[in-house]
Amino acid sequence: MRDTTQIDDTPVGRAFRILEKLSSHPDGLTLSEIAASTDLVVATVHRHLNTLINVGAVRKLNTKAFVLGERMWVMASQMTNGADITHSAAPVLKDLADRFGETSFLARLGDRNVEVMSTCTPTAFGQSFVQPGRGMPLYAAASGKILLALSSDSFVDSYLRQPRKAFTPNTKVAEAEIRAEIRQTRDRQIAICNNEFDPGILSYAAAVEDQRTGLTYALAVFGLADRFSAIERGTVETQLLNAAQRLSLSLGSFRSPE
Repeated sequence: MRDTTQIDDTPVGRAFRILEKLSSHPDGLTLSEIAASTDLVVATVHRHLNTLINVGAVRKLNTKAFVLGERMWVMASQMTNGADITHSAAPVLKDLADRFGETSFLARLGDRNVEVMSTCTPTAFGQSFVQPGRGMPLYAAASGKILLALSSDSFVDSYLRQPRKAFTPNTKVAEAEIRAEIRQTRDRQIAICNNEFDPGILSYAAAVEDQRTGLTYALAVFGLADRFSAIERGTVETQLLNAAQRLSLSLGSFRSPE
């Protein structure tokens, strides 16, 4: 059995001691605080911090404190399959589902499609729902449209070279139409899909930014168009944008503002 009482004083071991200490202090620690809590001299900590900053594992705030960097948050999210995101999203999804009486869900960009991460279904009988893990096209679903609009131009160019099919008579498949909708979505920060993917379904989606990682997610709500369209469009958009902002802020609370 490995002796866990022995401190690893190799360069890698010292770097891990710094990262472990920062992981338990999301508000950040100063150089001297890190040195004191890791039993390392200030010069050694300073040298390791410079290396960790250069590889994106640590980030320095304007307050002169140090926090975990984007690369560490991305790794943590990948290892947990976004568990921290879905945990933070749960109350926001429930609020949307309760507010509109329709299904809400959180999604991310998968392998050139929409990957549903978590969903909240109203208790009322007969409501539409979507299962986590379901894939949807970026050009036809509201959640896909917002993710596509927030992608780089090079990704959009590559994606639009792929063949597309019409799921309903309302599906936009022409490149010019899709590019026009991308521009509109980027301007308005909201995407709408009305009977374009699933027949008879109306959906809205807004972007959620995880400032820790730089990754973007889609927060969406949808239901039968005959029923959901009775709610004024501006009301749905405003409430959805507010919900997306709340979730973005809750994710940002895991680290100190710069």
